[in-house]
Amino acid sequence: MDQSGDTILQRKVRGPKMRISGFPAMEPLCAAFASHAATMARKQLRNGIDVTVYGYEVVRHGDYLRQLYAPSAIYILQFPGTGGASLIKAHPRLLGKVLDLSLGGDGSFEHAGEGRELTSIDHAIYGRFVDLVSKSFDEGILELCGRSALGASRKVRFEEQPGMVRIAPDRAEVFVIKLNFHIAEDRRGAGLDFVIPVAGLEPLKRDLASNVQTGDPTVMQWARHMYDKVMDLPIPVDGVIPLGTYTVGELSRLEQGMCLELPPNAIDEVQLQVQTIEGMEPVTKARLGVKGRTKALRLMDDPDEEFVKPLLDMPRP
Repeated sequence: MDQSGDTILQRKVRGPKMRISGFPAMEPLCAAFASHAATMARKQLRNGIDVTVYGYEVVRHGDYLRQLYAPSAIYILQFPGTGGASLIKAHPRLLGKVLDLSLGGDGSFEHAGEGRELTSIDHAIYGRFVDLVSKSFDEGILELCGRSALGASRKVRFEEQPGMVRIAPDRAEVFVIKLNFHIAEDRRGAGLDFVIPVAGLEPLKRDLASNVQTGDPTVMQWARHMYDKVMDLPIPVDGVIPLGTYTVGELSRLEQGMCLELPPNAIDEVQLQVQTIEGMEPVTKARLGVKGRTKALRLMDDPDEEFVKPLLDMPRP
């Protein structure tokens, strides 16, 4: 039961439980985030630190804040690429271990003093750790996508009262990634939440869908093979010239050798069409002409967006 009096079951029933709509599976991003956090924590704090993904969920922002205790160690961050915000909230147990390690301890210190205000030294140490986590999230995006549409977020404010924190409207959905930091033989671990509005992930959607890898070389090889086969798939294209209308009687008298006169605007109204399962689909307009010694069609418009968009959105392995 949290401070608001709600049980975990009540929160889950009330809150959204679906995967982020329209996004690919988020496990690869969470795993890459945890992996980079572990590498940077070992380098900055000490060897023997491991980081696992305790879980992730989509909840309403207001519901997430209501289940936090006060005071909480919360940093609000901003992404330079989009101006969007996120927050990092460390469990007191993790904060205590980070302070202990940073001051020369072995990480066995359990608490930073739950309920006490942080000193200026605490703030400085915790701030460096938040920078480490923010950089790890950005490196995870870079690893999967080859670029970062968000950029490494920067600290803008520290808050201890959850009621003073807002990175999105209360009813907006936020994506919560829960990391667990294990130091030496500590199997229990100490937790941290990285929270970003679902809307703030929108710039990543296409990059993640196009570049997230399964991690299985055999699967990836097969995916590339199938992608190449699809891209090499021949599609008949017809150039249709408007001839006007004919009566049923005129059509019944057609025979070999007859000449049909083209209307004056025929060379300007050639339409490129492709055969689909739903019938002939127009692609674009063209003009009939000559290139060198061959007849040719010059495209007069860009291909129709409804036809091209599925081709451009097809995930590339």
